[in-house]
Amino acid sequence: MKYREIRKTKRYRTERAADGVALTRSAFQLLFGFILLLFIGAVIFGLIFPTVIFSKRADNRLQHYSVVTVRDDRFQRGDIVSLKTENHITAGEILALEGDRIVIGTDRTKSVNCVQYNGTRYFSYEELNKALQEPIVPKGYVLLDGDFTSSEELSVGEIVPCSYITGKVRFILYPFSLFGRPAEYLKK
Repeated sequence: MKYREIRKTKRYRTERAADGVALTRSAFQLLFGFILLLFIGAVIFGLIFPTVIFSKRADNRLQHYSVVTVRDDRFQRGDIVSLKTENHITAGEILALEGDRIVIGTDRTKSVNCVQYNGTRYFSYEELNKALQEPIVPKGYVLLDGDFTSSEELSVGEIVPCSYITGKVRFILYPFSLFGRPAEYLKK
């Protein structure tokens, strides 16, 4: 029998239809397996590397970020860390560690216009000396850049306990234009 004649037989058409169903079924199984693996991978990634969503004032507007953090207890000046307070989860850049002198001034790169400590803002050393014995970051605390924690244009530094810090920011997930970039992009 010639191939043309074989294609006309009922048995050929039945086998061909069964092959198509099997092929479709295996394609759906493959797709389902791939989606399941992606879901499991995302869950494991989320458990190992927690993500934090916060807002930061940039170019006179509030920008929202989603970042990946890693638990690390060794802090340095300039690290961007995530922290959980009683009210919310946010992030901030460490300006000073415990024992460092607090600088209040207008030079944005090295100091802040005011310091927030225990819910009160201090605009001068005299005011700050009433809350602290001297303008030094207390033991067990860090001074964070308030641009992350404040929606105001005023450059506020916030003294927070180290126990609030949940991890260091490693890279950015959102906005997608910054996807995968290191945490240093948040300083700009």
